[in-house]
Order: sequence, then structure tokens, then C-alpha cells
Amino acid sequence: MSSNSSSTFRAFLAISLMLFVIGFVVFKSGAIEKRTTTKVVDGKSTTSSAYAFDAGKIPTYLKSVVAPITGSKAVPED
Repeated sequence: MSSNSSSTFRAFLAISLMLFVIGFVVFKSGAIEKRTTTKVVDGKSTTSSAYAFDAGKIPTYLKSVVAPITGSKAVPED
């Protein structure tokens, strides 16, 4: 019984670490952007803000992190 709970605890820790790393990469890459829009209706301007997810920034961030470690081998020559 104790080995079963130990395995469950280790699985929980592994999933927690994986989610933490994914969240850290998304946050550091700036993939979550705040977008502000202003609308003018009948002379009144209203400003609304929303958050958007831009997945295109994640590979750029990962390349900038990996390139100093591996040299120029990780960055394609485009």
C-alpha cells in the first residue's frame, strides 16, 4: 500500500514540475499579450482590454535559451 501512494506522489510531483516549466516558458517568452482596443461610438470612446496567446513567440525564446548552450548548432541558418 505504501509503494502505491509513493508512486502516486512521485507522479503528482512530475506532473507539477512539467506544468511549472511550461508555465515558466510561456510567461518568459511573452506569449501572453495584453491587447487594448479603443472604439468610438456616438462620440464616446470606450477602451477594452483582452489577453491573447501568441504561440509564435515560444520557439524564438527557446532558441535564444538553447543557442548559447549548444553553440550555433541549435539555430538554423536562414
